Amino acid sequence: MTMKKRTFVSTALAAALMAAGLTSAHAQQTFKFTIASSHPTTLPWVGLMSTLFVPEVTKRVEALGKGYKIEWKEAYGGQLYKMNATLSSVGSGIADIGWVFANLEAAKMPLTQFATVTPFASGDVRTLLQVANEMNEKVPALKAEWDKNNVVFLGASGVDTYHLFTKAPISTYADLNGKKISAPGAVGMWLKGSGAVPVDGSLTSYYTDIQTGVSEGTISIATGILPNKIYEVAPYVTTVDIGALYNGGMAINKDTFNALPPEVQKIVKDVGLEYSRVLGDTLMQRYEAALKAIGEQGAKQAVPVKIAPMAPGERAKWAKTMPNIASDWVKANASRGPSAQIIRTYMEELRKRGAKPLRDWDKEL
Repeated sequence: MTMKKRTFVSTALAAALMAAGLTSAHAQQTFKFTIASSHPTTLPWVGLMSTLFVPEVTKRVEALGKGYKIEWKEAYGGQLYKMNATLSSVGSGIADIGWVFANLEAAKMPLTQFATVTPFASGDVRTLLQVANEMNEKVPALKAEWDKNNVVFLGASGVDTYHLFTKAPISTYADLNGKKISAPGAVGMWLKGSGAVPVDGSLTSYYTDIQTGVSEGTISIATGILPNKIYEVAPYVTTVDIGALYNGGMAINKDTFNALPPEVQKIVKDVGLEYSRVLGDTLMQRYEAALKAIGEQGAKQAVPVKIAPMAPGERAKWAKTMPNIASDWVKANASRGPSAQIIRTYMEELRKRGAKPLRDWDKEL
C-alpha cells in the first residue's frame, strides 16, 4: 500500500515571502513522522528510539537552517501494532518509522535470520551490531529483503547474551528434556536436539505464559527479564551464554523516506546507525547490572531467585549436540540467495573483531 506523502509546505508563508520579494528565504517545511514499536520503552532498543533517535534527528534537521521542522507522534508499547506485525505495519505506513522484530519475520525475511542460526558465536552485542550494520549495507540480498517489504533499514538492533530462566532448576543439558520453553520465533531452533518443546512468545508474553503453565521457562535476556519482572515466575536463572543476537532494527517506510529531501534522508540514516552503536554500548553496560538486580530484587520473593552457571562442560555439550541448524538453514534458503556466503561472511567478520565462537558453523556447511 502506498503512503500519502507525510510532508507539507506552508503555502501561506511561501506566498507571503514571494510577494515580499524574499525569494532567497526558506519557507517552513514540516515533516510529520509517526514512530512506533510493539514493545515498551523500558527495553533499551525501544527506549533509545525516544531518547536518542527522535531528539537527535530533530536537532540535526533544524540545524540545516532550511526552515525544516519535524512533528513527531510517538506510539510505543503496542499502541499501534503487536509483535507479530512490526514489519507490515512500517511497510504499509501505519507507522513511518518503527522497530522491526526480524526474528518473527522469517517467512518475509528468511536471509535476515543468519544470526539466529549461529548461536554460541559471541556474547558481545556491540560486535554483532557492527557486523549486522555492515552486512545490511554491503550484501545486496539482505538489502533486498528490507526493500521488497517497502522499508529502508536504518540501524541494527540486538540483545545481550541469552540464558535460561525457569520455574525449576536446570543444571545440565539433559534437564531440558521434556520442558516447555518459551522463545521468540526462530530462537526456538536452539532447543533442537534437547528434547525441550519450544513455545513461541516474546518478552511481553513470557510472564503470563509461565505463570499459567503454557511454558515452564524461557531462553531470554537479563535486560528484558528485569523490567518485565519475569523472575517472579521463573526464579531459577541458569547462565549459559548462548550468545548475543542481532534481532532486527529500526526501519522507515520507503515511501516516507523517498519523499524526504536528500539531506534529511542522510540525517535519518546517520542517526539510525548512531542509535545502533549506542544500543550496543548500552546493552553491554546494562547486562551485568540487570543480572545482579534480578538476584537482589528476587531475593525476598516466595521462591527466591537463584543464579548459577550451567554445570561444567554442559554449555559445550549443548553447542556440539545441537543439530547443524546453520547448514539446514543454508539448504532451505539456497534458492532465495547466497545463504552459505552470508553465514561465512558473518562468522569471518565476527572473528576479525576478536570473537571466538564455541562452534564454527561456517566450517560445517
